[in-house]
Amino acid sequence: MNFFDFQHNPASVQVEELEFAVVTARRPDRHIDATIGEVLRVIHDKMGMHFVFASEVVVGAAPEPGRELSEAAQWYLFDSAFCRDEVMPHWIQADAPLPTGCFTVPVVLASGSVVGVIYAPRFAADAGREQQLLRQVELSSQLIARRIDERNRPVAAPRATGETATITPFVEAQPQPVPAAVPQFDDIPRTWALAA
Repeated sequence: MNFFDFQHNPASVQVEELEFAVVTARRPDRHIDATIGEVLRVIHDKMGMHFVFASEVVVGAAPEPGRELSEAAQWYLFDSAFCRDEVMPHWIQADAPLPTGCFTVPVVLASGSVVGVIYAPRFAADAGREQQLLRQVELSSQLIARRIDERNRPVAAPRATGETATITPFVEAQPQPVPAAVPQFDDIPRTWALAA
């Protein structure tokens, strides 16, 4: 997690060779998986929060929600100038109150890969409200990561349960000749098992 104050860093971002896509609740990008936009829409519609997601992309390639950010991309995405120059215009277009800075929270998959960054507007407010907002951004980041992980998880074959399970008896072994010193137990009950 990080946060920036827009007033302290007047430098602008110049990115050569790296491409980024920025998604909001109302503005999808064909390079970013639609699942991420859906989560941002739910956050906006249910909580009234204007979060922005940014990620490094390969122009012309299909969306790769699990694509790990390069080190250079992480540096750019966590820089305050990127937030001010590339993210803040989305808040201006949304007619939201102008923030004084932004929170940035990485989206980290179960594998440890960082696949993007969520930006949330930061306002001059009391510490309690800021902590509450930060917690909501972190939870949103975890939700996006979980949705991507679920999508990337291999599908397991369904197991039979409930009414589709069957009961099958064990096949009884044929009697083997037993040495005379070992007693014979002819009255062993038949054994059954639940096969799933």
